[in-house]
Amino acid sequence: MKNNYIIIGDSITYGIGDFKSGGYSTMFKNFIVNKDDSKICNNLVHVVGFPGDTSNDILNKLDNILDSFIHDEFDNIIILSIGINDTQEFNGNYKTSVNKYKSNIEIIAKKITDKGFSLIILGLTRIESDKKFLWKPNKYYDNSVIFEYDTELEKLCRENKIKYIPMQDVLQKKDFIDGLHPNQNGHKKIFERIKEYTNE
Repeated sequence: MKNNYIIIGDSITYGIGDFKSGGYSTMFKNFIVNKDDSKICNNLVHVVGFPGDTSNDILNKLDNILDSFIHDEFDNIIILSIGINDTQEFNGNYKTSVNKYKSNIEIIAKKITDKGFSLIILGLTRIESDKKFLWKPNKYYDNSVIFEYDTELEKLCRENKIKYIPMQDVLQKKDFIDGLHPNQNGHKKIFERIKEYTNE
């Protein structure tokens, strides 16, 4: 079976925090590519990460992404990781309400499956502290809010029979470079969880 993976997400997908290995997406790409015994690529992995993006941003870019990376001779698989930035609190308001986030994910999922892609959704990772974490002036992240969004995400996936990979228990305090982004060890833990759940 020939798989064409497209990993879509935000700065964590892009690899920020892991300056040596390039993040969990690059680890996954290297793992998949190195499984091939010949110079012919039997599997493809594309990393499409946009630092700072929310589900709104990904939704606006999605058609172009799908059209750019679909491959007729492969099984096309999207790994989607988006939502941490949606939970960001700025001056007392969330970037994206939980209901809007759910609606965006539902639309994204439908667009993906309607074009013949399989879909895997990664759950939201935690931040370093259980307290509100000040990222930039007036911008906060809160694990309790992240957990709320992730709970709704898991429920949506269950109801729509979408493969969901839980991430709430993966990262510990020692696994962050700045409180928000995983360090190399944190990215490795995410990669190992994806490998486990995809049976790769």
